[in-house]
Amino acid sequence: MSRFNDKGMMLFPNPMRRTKLCKSEKILVVHECYCRNGHNLISERAVFNGFKGIIVKVISENHTGLVALSPVYGYKTHVSLDIDLKEDQIHQIVCPECGEPLAKYADCTCGGEMLAMFLDKTADFTNCIAICNRVGCSHAGITYGNELLTQSYIDQEWL
Repeated sequence: MSRFNDKGMMLFPNPMRRTKLCKSEKILVVHECYCRNGHNLISERAVFNGFKGIIVKVISENHTGLVALSPVYGYKTHVSLDIDLKEDQIHQIVCPECGEPLAKYADCTCGGEMLAMFLDKTADFTNCIAICNRVGCSHAGITYGNELLTQSYIDQEWL
């Protein structure tokens, strides 16, 4: 598969096609996501199957670059821009607007840190997305109303 179309636009994997492999047809898409200072991390600069992506800045020892994350819950798709990410490396992740490091949510079982991106501007850990700062670590989660969301919540009608 080519990374660019004939107009030079970057192509992203289609997360909707993958849902056929899942038992559920429902997906959860993050439409609001903020740093601790209230800067919006959702951006039209990266679009995943019609959904605006989450943009963060990643800082390694010698390089800095942007990384676009899929806003679709359960799909670990990301695209790195201006920085090469190597498996198992731990990076600092900051807000691309203010440069403030993402807030630490917890220690990750892989030895990295789970970092919080908030679902509203109040920077409340009871409503956040947590991602690990180690490249390739699959640990991530969404806490909403102080409960960890799982696929079973998505399957329920109230979501």
